[in-house]
Amino acid sequence: MANISNEDFVAFNQYNAQLSSLNTQKTQIKMLIDSTQNAIEELKESKEDSAYKNLGFVMLKVEKGKLIQDLESEIETLNIRIKTLEKTEEVLSKKVQELQAKLNAEMAKKDAKKEE
Repeated sequence: MANISNEDFVAFNQYNAQLSSLNTQKTQIKMLIDSTQNAIEELKESKEDSAYKNLGFVMLKVEKGKLIQDLESEIETLNIRIKTLEKTEEVLSKKVQELQAKLNAEMAKKDAKKEE
């Protein structure tokens, strides 16, 4: 088995940091999805024909059905983003596992040499 290089340690730490960042992003997106779903429910329960949509610094009056459609489309986009993050997370997790196995094997090898 090859020796663990400094680059392997750096890569291991970077992959773990990236995994942490991905988890944070997924959590934020899931919260945004929940918030958007709540907004859709409120709009559906509303007796008004229109609602206001925030466009940066401007509030625009929009037909309720169109706004619901836009929000549902936004949820679909966010779900695609989560799937992309999950695929990236899967790849990084495999890399972390490979480096972890390499590290564990090398440490066991060093421990065996110390005992001799």
